[in-house]
Amino acid sequence: MIKAVLLVPARIPSFLRFGWPLIGFALALLVSSPRFADAAEAQQPAGTVAIGSASVEALVQEAVGKSAELAALQARIRSAEAMVAPASALPDPMASVGMVNIPVHSGIRLDQDTMSGLEVMVSQDLPRTKKRRLSGQSQSLEARMLRARYDDKRNNLVKLVKQTYFELQYLDEAIHTTDRNKQLAQDILKAAEAQYSTGKGVLQDVFQAQGRLSQMLNMLVEMRQDRAMTASKLSKLLYRPPDTPVGETPPLQRTEVTLEAQALIDRALAASPQLAEMGAKLGQQETKLNLARQEIKPDFKVEFRYMFRQPVGMDPMSGTDMWSAIVGVNLPWVYRRQKVDQDVKAAQSEQTAAGQDIAAMRNELGQMVQSMVIDVNRANQQISLVETALLPQAEGALASSKAAYQTGQLPFVSLLDNQMNLYTQQLRRAELLEGREKSLAELEYLVGGELVGAGAVTG
Repeated sequence: MIKAVLLVPARIPSFLRFGWPLIGFALALLVSSPRFADAAEAQQPAGTVAIGSASVEALVQEAVGKSAELAALQARIRSAEAMVAPASALPDPMASVGMVNIPVHSGIRLDQDTMSGLEVMVSQDLPRTKKRRLSGQSQSLEARMLRARYDDKRNNLVKLVKQTYFELQYLDEAIHTTDRNKQLAQDILKAAEAQYSTGKGVLQDVFQAQGRLSQMLNMLVEMRQDRAMTASKLSKLLYRPPDTPVGETPPLQRTEVTLEAQALIDRALAASPQLAEMGAKLGQQETKLNLARQEIKPDFKVEFRYMFRQPVGMDPMSGTDMWSAIVGVNLPWVYRRQKVDQDVKAAQSEQTAAGQDIAAMRNELGQMVQSMVIDVNRANQQISLVETALLPQAEGALASSKAAYQTGQLPFVSLLDNQMNLYTQQLRRAELLEGREKSLAELEYLVGGELVGAGAVTG
């Protein structure tokens, strides 16, 4: 994007003085060519579409509705929420059936030994209730992290759409400003030619006027190329084809807000999705630490077995079914040093890291909000200075210099300087407005929503 204006040298180096007539003649032919004069106009995309005329709020809604990244996050949130109940549920029970205690040389008959039979077994692992509750809580915090991440991604997309739209508005205004100054440069060129034809001017004035006009035409070409790139960027955010024509946007307007830095910092610390995600992660690490500490406590397992037996000969004890009930327990303290203690240490380190991340983010977030508020307030003062002083002074200086040049009371180079000063102040105003609106969009992202309520009052 064009952010600076290169001034044409007021005085020509001596080693170029004798080459200027030839250069000026070539420029005169080039500038007078209709193709060259209309070259910049050809860069403007043909046609208009809703992007140019739609409000920025409508474009934001379209971008949010079409974002594949946000849709993917929503699917992951649903997946994480669906896993909360299974995380705290009991493990699946086990059931089995089989023949037991079959003599080796009796085939598969169950009536050869009194201990043979068909056994049915049902078992159930019973993790401690607190373990299951902590597992469900950890999964619930995972879903909360994803929801906060969704909010952050959505807010970032809103910021990008707004900032790109403001950039497009700036370029449209800069193109109009440059086009007006191109017409002004043509008028100055005609005045220089008229003065030269009457013997009151010099040929060097004509060459300088031609150079200024060429500069305006070149800047128009560059600005329109920048506009095409910015329009393509906006189309990408809206999931439209990159070559979608974008109509002219309305002029930049200053959003009237009164900002209170401390109130906005407090709001950011309370509502920032980034902090919300980090807070959920910290809670998850605390849950994992508690879960690791629970691993030293044993879990239980219950089994029930029922064996169907066949009569064996005349043995009165055979043929009677039998059942068994078993309660088992794991022994976690056997490998406590190698497993449990190390899991606890790892969970403690992760918890500490998550807490420090939050502290660092809170500090950085406060600094960024303060910086954006300063940027907006500085832009307010600079815009007021340009609108009330610098721009009117530049317009008055150019008007008086035109009359003074016609009467021979002002050198031509002063007329060119005043024209460029006016052009610079016009672009400066548009640039300041663009930067201010972009800073407000960044501030909205930092505080987690639109600048209404605490810390900002819209006018």
